[in-house]
Amino acid sequence: METITVQIFKDDVYEEVAKATDYTGAKLIDGDEGARDRILATDSDLSDLGRFWEESVLATNERLKEMIVSGATKQIPVTITLQPKDVEAQSIVIPSQVTRTGYEAVLEVSKSFDKGLKDNVQSALRNFFIASIIAQWFKLANKGEAADYFNQAGEMMDGAERLLYSRKRPTRPSD
Repeated sequence: METITVQIFKDDVYEEVAKATDYTGAKLIDGDEGARDRILATDSDLSDLGRFWEESVLATNERLKEMIVSGATKQIPVTITLQPKDVEAQSIVIPSQVTRTGYEAVLEVSKSFDKGLKDNVQSALRNFFIASIIAQWFKLANKGEAADYFNQAGEMMDGAERLLYSRKRPTRPSD
């Protein structure tokens, strides 16, 4: 068996949730003047509602339990490159190590798993987190659209699972 590591960063997910809820709230202004303020999930709302993140982590771990080696929210070290603002120093690139909060899963996959699909799996799981958190938020702020986002989250998880179970086409040995 082989392993792959998937990372989903909390700040990225929360940014997408905020964008989607802002857009939805802005589009519902016709019948409800307070819709945008009510539906928008602000940074303070999301930090108070961190349980939605943890529920998404638990759902992911439960769904992928047959292949998960580890899966938890943690501080993940990330290397970034800082570009100097000084024009004369543009050729100097300064690498810097920072940590970001995110979900990291180590998944055990078949030896014939196409590792080129790892980014697709990561993207599908990231989209699951986004849709799941929006759905949970909409249960409180916009009940009419919550079911659609729960369905979308389920489809994203199904897609990630299909990708994880996919195999490379066997190749015929050439002698």
